[in-house]
Amino acid sequence: MTKRRTITKAMRVRIFDGSGGVCHLCKLPINATRGEKWHVEHIKPLWEGGSDDESNMAPSHVDCHATKSSEEATPRAKGTRQRARHIGAVKPKGQLRGPGFPPSEKKREPKQALPPKPMFEDVR
Repeated sequence: MTKRRTITKAMRVRIFDGSGGVCHLCKLPINATRGEKWHVEHIKPLWEGGSDDESNMAPSHVDCHATKSSEEATPRAKGTRQRARHIGAVKPKGQLRGPGFPPSEKKREPKQALPPKPMFEDVR
């Protein structure tokens, strides 16, 4: 994954002007002159292999960006889990057994029956 870099004011201006002030997610104009909040957002996410340069950045409304980020959370986490298992960073929890598999190597020993207890003790 590419490391994020700091976005300067000049970069924000170039990114905003390059898109014509339009949110790249909902395609509606961003009214920045009226104080509408917006974020600089990666078009292709870094976790998916996107680059961290201006060609991969676009403005988006704060709400649009939050919605996109929440929708990406599940596939991003799944990809991280799968990658961790693939490279051996996480040990598997156990082996699954099903029909058609040979029985486990461990054999249970039958329990020995205890001798019966006398019901009454002989007190003499």
